[in-house]
Amino acid sequence: MYDSPREKPRGIWPPILIENRTDGRVDLDRITEATRYFAAAGVHGVYTADTASEFYTMEFEEWDELAGHFRQVAAACGKRAGIGCTWTNQAGILRRVARARELHYDNIHLSQPYWFRLNEAAQETYWRAVGEAAEGLPIIVYAGSQGQLPIDGPLLGRLREHCPSIVGTKSPGFDGVATSSLLVHCPEMAHFVNDQVGAAGAFSTLVLLCPPLALHWFKLMEEDRWTEAFEIQRRVARFYEQGVGPIRRAGYAIDKAVAHLGRVPGATRGQRPPYRPVPVELYARMEAAARSHLPEFCAARQARGLPLNDTP
Repeated sequence: MYDSPREKPRGIWPPILIENRTDGRVDLDRITEATRYFAAAGVHGVYTADTASEFYTMEFEEWDELAGHFRQVAAACGKRAGIGCTWTNQAGILRRVARARELHYDNIHLSQPYWFRLNEAAQETYWRAVGEAAEGLPIIVYAGSQGQLPIDGPLLGRLREHCPSIVGTKSPGFDGVATSSLLVHCPEMAHFVNDQVGAAGAFSTLVLLCPPLALHWFKLMEEDRWTEAFEIQRRVARFYEQGVGPIRRAGYAIDKAVAHLGRVPGATRGQRPPYRPVPVELYARMEAAARSHLPEFCAARQARGLPLNDTP
């Protein structure tokens, strides 16, 4: 049985993105560099092998190499670590869950096999098997970057009956109705959404852009300084609307571009094929939106001696 952490997950957790060596495999040196950077910034935890880290491009052998290396680096940095175990089929998922348990991860992020939607009977089969493989390893149920698994309170309660290892949820964006349902039906769990209306924190791409901004924002909410927190939320929303929205509507993933703009050590805009990097004109719009609405971003760049405008 896994020796589960006593504290439930909380706080700001950035994704550690992958970069590639010349042979096309994950560059583990870049994983080390990025993990140390965020640990020094003071984040509460780190995770990898989820959507932002392009898990869908990695077969098990490469995932396993990443998982083993990242766990060691995070531990050396004194940071809690999570890893994504989602895959296209149940056998591949259970293999990853068992390996994450062996590596003693603090939690895993997990959705369902996503090609064909699971009905209630299939969900019971799947989540019971996950629970057996996890043996107490804490599970964050992941809605998926495209909403593949819409999560609300009644559904989460049912899934937890099948899989007691579930300790929380991760939902991209913010759905006020769904989040309220989660808080009402499952208040004892850790719910990670992109703002803090009763939630435990965020597994957040925003941290890639500016760790001081995300950490300060979270601190304001912890201290119930809601007027200041909502002022930041309005500015972040404008940044997303003007800078990130056009990228998403054009069908590009945003995470690598945001990490490059935030100058995460070693970060590039490149994606694994067939996916392409964000075009320069859309990247420039995102950079302009950050400069217009996030003075914290500008201050952080100046503190690191970086130019405010570096569109490639």
